[in-house]
Amino acid sequence: MFTERQRNPKQHLLVIYILVEILAIVWVANGLPQLQQQQVAADEARNTSGTNVRNSDYEYQYVQNWPKLDRRLGSVSAVAFDAERNVVVFHRGPTVWNISSFDQKNRYTFTNAGPIVESTLLRFSSESGDLLNEYGANFFYMPHGLTIDKNNHYWVTDVAMHQVFKFDLTVSSSKPVLTLGHRFEPGTGPTSFCKPTSVAVLENGDFFVADGYCNGRIMKFSPDGQLILSWGKNSFVLTRTFNLPPGPVPANFLAIPHALTYAADKDLICVADREQGRIQCFQAQNGTFHSMYSNDLIGSRLFSVKYLPLNGGLFYIINGPQFTSSQPINGLIMSMNNSEIVGRFYPDTPQHAFSNPHELVISDDGSEIYVAELLPTKVHKFKRKGTPVQAAKVTKSIEYHRMPPTPAADSLYASGLTMVSIVASLIGTSCLVLCVSRTLCFKASSGGGGRRQRFSTASENIALHRMDRDRGDEGDA
Repeated sequence: MFTERQRNPKQHLLVIYILVEILAIVWVANGLPQLQQQQVAADEARNTSGTNVRNSDYEYQYVQNWPKLDRRLGSVSAVAFDAERNVVVFHRGPTVWNISSFDQKNRYTFTNAGPIVESTLLRFSSESGDLLNEYGANFFYMPHGLTIDKNNHYWVTDVAMHQVFKFDLTVSSSKPVLTLGHRFEPGTGPTSFCKPTSVAVLENGDFFVADGYCNGRIMKFSPDGQLILSWGKNSFVLTRTFNLPPGPVPANFLAIPHALTYAADKDLICVADREQGRIQCFQAQNGTFHSMYSNDLIGSRLFSVKYLPLNGGLFYIINGPQFTSSQPINGLIMSMNNSEIVGRFYPDTPQHAFSNPHELVISDDGSEIYVAELLPTKVHKFKRKGTPVQAAKVTKSIEYHRMPPTPAADSLYASGLTMVSIVASLIGTSCLVLCVSRTLCFKASSGGGGRRQRFSTASENIALHRMDRDRGDEGDA
């Protein structure tokens, strides 16, 4: 320390400032490891569904030039896998659904034009994209939904005819083995539909129909087409006949139940509640409400949903053109555990960008996704990057998926960068202050016959003593 006669107030303040700087550096440095641990924990929590998964599980690449076809498709309303893992596309040919297609009572206005003359069901190889078979000519008026069950039965809906059909191709590709609803007659009764949208089939043969644009209900049938139960109330603002109270729309109210998916491991039937941008799930046995899923990244409209029993349950979703939000049109992967978005899929080139996607299908192992689009009239194919791994095989060396970022994670990451900047600034400032203080001390000792200041450390005293001797200056006694 300085002796009493050597103390200089300015130099004393410099030393105190240096000590404060050093303490600050130590405090920040000790805090950085904890911050880094929090960052890793946040990344893992954001991108997993109760287990650590590899980046490739949620990343898909766009496959161009699929399928191979020598003619243009019409508006593609649906897509599905058949029992042989080929891809079947349901399209509308030259027919377009516009404001004049239906009257105020939901009756189709162009029945006199006859059915679509070209094949509306096209079967492609999932690998090569080659056309294998085609069906459905001179039958449909306005195709909408397509589901293919484990027995390779085709379940289709036609919103113009207000009917649901089941086809067994081993019997006939042009005559259904089961027909529900009344031809061109919309209705609200137990044997009627009004623009039905989708079908989901259970293992025992029971099936559900989403009915649809007008009635906003879900109907469950036995394998032979007998109604078992029905639930739901239409809350779509353009077609409902009642007023809802202000606030969020309650459960069981559906604003166009547009697509169905069955979560077999949970025995839930889940519905894409299109105009409310959410998924509602119900007990498959009795139609009791079970749960609801939504996320701001979906936006105001959700066109389709498919379920995979992976990592606690995943929903594969496509939204669509937005009315009350500005979210981009893309595919989203949502964790059923917490409604968190864990991945996205969308065409990576502007010329193939989504415009009005309508339906999707995903392979059982999650390796392939196909999206049907109304306009432009096409089918998009996506293939997963890499090979999925089991959770037990994941090691610390695997990099975690950071997409899409969340506000909390962004804040934490920014804080980490800020702390690093602070440390660098403190170190630089401390070095500068130290150099300045030593310069001032040296000048004070060599100017105008003043006494040289002795520092408390032995090395500094020895160095100054040698400088006195070499330069012939008088030292202190």
